[in-house]
Amino acid sequence: MKRLFLMLMVIVTLGSCEKAEIQPNNQTIVVPTYTGPTVTPQSMVGTTWVITGYRVGQLGTPITISDTLKFETITNYKYNNIPYTYSFYVTGSVYNLTMNYTPWGNLTGSVNDNNMTSGLIQGAKFVDISLGSSNNTEYYLWMKKI
Repeated sequence: MKRLFLMLMVIVTLGSCEKAEIQPNNQTIVVPTYTGPTVTPQSMVGTTWVITGYRVGQLGTPITISDTLKFETITNYKYNNIPYTYSFYVTGSVYNLTMNYTPWGNLTGSVNDNNMTSGLIQGAKFVDISLGSSNNTEYYLWMKKI
């Protein structure tokens, strides 16, 4: 009898529940404008740079060279007048520059906004990302925009 009464109470309780409709409140969400540090949009297109030196590894004196890089489109550049591909895009607060088919491999490294506006890259670290490469060597480049 108790079971029957308990089941009856459960059925009555569940049957008397009413589903409430949720109505949107139509409030506009205002997101404040970001006012922190930003990266000024830069481009390599139409610029010419000279690699004035490089160093393999963290220690040692840079080796002086004079290799010319002409960035012609958003994906094509010339290394000493030989056409290759590259990429240049924002990653966080710096730019990522990847130059394919350099004498050291497919090099990628970070360049900051000041390097772009001053036209000087001094000892920036690059690494080889060639497919299948297990080369963990760090290459440091000195470059000047001309």
